[in-house]
Amino acid sequence: MQLKYGSLRLLKRLSKRDWLMLASGAAIVGLLWGLISWMDRPPTPLAAKKDSRVSIPWLPDTVKRWEDIFNEMGRKYNINPNLLAIITTLESGGYTKAVSPADAQGLMQVTPPTAKDIARKYLQEPRDSYDLTDPHTNIEFGAAYLAFLRDEFGEPSQGPSWDYTVELIAAGYNGGPGAAGKLYRGEGLTSSETVVYSRDAFNMWRERHAETSPTFDRWLERGGQRLIDQAREEQEQSVQQ
Repeated sequence: MQLKYGSLRLLKRLSKRDWLMLASGAAIVGLLWGLISWMDRPPTPLAAKKDSRVSIPWLPDTVKRWEDIFNEMGRKYNINPNLLAIITTLESGGYTKAVSPADAQGLMQVTPPTAKDIARKYLQEPRDSYDLTDPHTNIEFGAAYLAFLRDEFGEPSQGPSWDYTVELIAAGYNGGPGAAGKLYRGEGLTSSETVVYSRDAFNMWRERHAETSPTFDRWLERGGQRLIDQAREEQEQSVQQ
């Protein structure tokens, strides 16, 4: 009780300057505590609220036709559906029968060995049998793998833009997690294909809200138009059937 009244007398003696100093100190402590809490929070996923659906103005129709699946898998794996659309554009232009020299298959160009890992480790419901030529399956496998790469290489400091993280996970998607690791550590990329691919993904992501994308236009000129033409022919055939 004596201590209580002693404390009250001390508080009454404080000058206006003392009170200001106490208030400033409390504000600084609060600011530091908020900063520490922000730095310790879990990484913000690549799924900003305003990007909860595919919304890219310059997206080709051959890719936009799969937007319902992008939106579904974006929600399921907490990954931005616009990123799924961008990676699909770079991989196949929306052509479901695309097959690379490395036997990467389908819309998101998943190789059979990678598909086995995805089916066993990264899908929400692991499975033993699947068809990579099925658009729904292929996009889910791609979304699950991108979510893994995001969780592996994303950092809280990247929120809310995630621009640098997109470059990292695009490098990982094209050249494997080892490529993303080299880029993350500042060692650089030795594959010119992965360099171009990751930068295209990075720039298309930054341009996703613009009416046009200079990066997409350059991609078309470098050979992307061939993929778009194949996808458009496939789309026209499916309409006729």
